Amino acid sequence: MRPLIVFSDVTLDGFMTGPDNDLGFMVDDPQLAAEVTGELMAVADTMLWGRTSFTPSGAYWTAAEGELADWMNRTPKVVLSSDSDFDVSSWANSTLAAGDGVDHVRRLKDTTGGSLVVFGGAKTVRSLVAADLVDEYWIKLNPAIVGHGGSMFTDVTDPRSLTLRTARPYPSGTVALIYSARS
Repeated sequence: MRPLIVFSDVTLDGFMTGPDNDLGFMVDDPQLAAEVTGELMAVADTMLWGRTSFTPSGAYWTAAEGELADWMNRTPKVVLSSDSDFDVSSWANSTLAAGDGVDHVRRLKDTTGGSLVVFGGAKTVRSLVAADLVDEYWIKLNPAIVGHGGSMFTDVTDPRSLTLRTARPYPSGTVALIYSARS
């Protein structure tokens, strides 16, 4: 079974996005990006995106350069959307999975290959967390408090214990955390 990784920036008060989906709290940390995304590129071979986060991310990465941009552009992307007419052709190697995203991810996990990584958005991540499909949380904890916004844990109804695998602080004030959801 393929592991599912959630890779997300989070504020100290636990939000993936600030009010009105604002991402201004994210701290740019080149050292963290190089180390953690390098580790992610070594294990993940398929990305999962929600429809709302797919478009701006695709516009950014198709114009970006460097090793991470190359990986983002060449790695297969699956866009989870209830809209069967959503066009994913603007970002290379993207396919649309219209309908029930949770069921589609369950089927993907049962295939062979490397890890699946979901980058966003908050609604997509929430649905996968609520369905207990996440195996690992790769969190970039940002030194910010936003008060309210989009949380990945809003729809969790049963408490879950996680196992801390790594915690690495960086000079920028960010902390890279990796938790296993499965013992």
